[in-house]
Amino acid sequence: MLGPVRFTLLLLFSLLLATPLLSRELRIGYGGSEPFIDLTNEAASGIAVDVWQEANRYTNLQFRQSASGTVPEMLDLLKQGKIDAVVGPVSITEERHEEFGFTHPFYITSPAILTSRSDTSFWKMIQPFLSGPFLIGVSTLLGLLCVVGSIIWVVENKENDAWSRNPVKGIGQGIWFAIVTFTTVGYGDLVPVGKRGRFLAGVWMVTAMITASSLTAGIASAFTLFQLRHAAIQHPSDLAGRTVAVVPGSSGEDFAVRFSRRIREVRDVSEAVDLLKAGKVDALVYDYPVLNHLIESEEELRLVRTHDLSEHYCFVFRKNDPAVRILDTAILKIKEDGSLRKILERWGLDREADS
Repeated sequence: MLGPVRFTLLLLFSLLLATPLLSRELRIGYGGSEPFIDLTNEAASGIAVDVWQEANRYTNLQFRQSASGTVPEMLDLLKQGKIDAVVGPVSITEERHEEFGFTHPFYITSPAILTSRSDTSFWKMIQPFLSGPFLIGVSTLLGLLCVVGSIIWVVENKENDAWSRNPVKGIGQGIWFAIVTFTTVGYGDLVPVGKRGRFLAGVWMVTAMITASSLTAGIASAFTLFQLRHAAIQHPSDLAGRTVAVVPGSSGEDFAVRFSRRIREVRDVSEAVDLLKAGKVDALVYDYPVLNHLIESEEELRLVRTHDLSEHYCFVFRKNDPAVRILDTAILKIKEDGSLRKILERWGLDREADS
């Protein structure tokens, strides 16, 4: 049994510990993308803002908006001590967990892949035939046919009556001979009879076989690369060999590097979408609800959802901040009383937060 004096001292000590937290005004940084954070108006709005305000019905915490921007920007301000908490769709990563304090998640989702719709236009179909390597190969072949046709006419026109003495017509016959020999058709309408002509024809036949094989392989490679680049992305494994945009520090970055080595870092989702539309990247990997909200106004883009990795959205404080425990209790309460479910339904999201 505690004595009156000791009890009084213990009570005063508890009040002294609690008072700074209750009287402290938290400086809040709003960071993220729609629909979780909307910064287009003077006052921030969105799912994360609604959840934060609803949770604080069960707390005595005082707070005010102090900054806004992207999630990485707000985490930097939190690290520098310029704000006390980040409100937004901030996912837990191993690196962040070591540095910051996270509340219980208020939403659980997974990454998604944003990509362009498959383009099967006429221009895309003929594009392989207009590529540099293909045009160089065809030009080289045409030049070679002209050279061989001219030489075969020079060595045959005086010894073979089948060849015209007229240079224009005779060289045309030589080119025709080079073409039918190259294609292994061999109509037999023009046949060299002189030793030099037959030697040249034999060399050309061997060269033609090698050239035809190389040209066929080049055309096949051009078509294969074209199909790989323009085939629709249906699964994370389809990211292999593609240029993938990621926001540094996001869990989408961790996800993307598992499937592609061609990673391009961007500042935010808007920059990535611009690059995607311009054809400078093939896909963007980011959080599903953010991309799902974006796709509503972007008809030329397509969203592929994945379930390979869970994303936990939390509010973020500095490490060991006592406010985390208070918010944890409040978040559990709004889950239990159905307030969180109503907020998500109002914004058109499913109940992944209750998982």
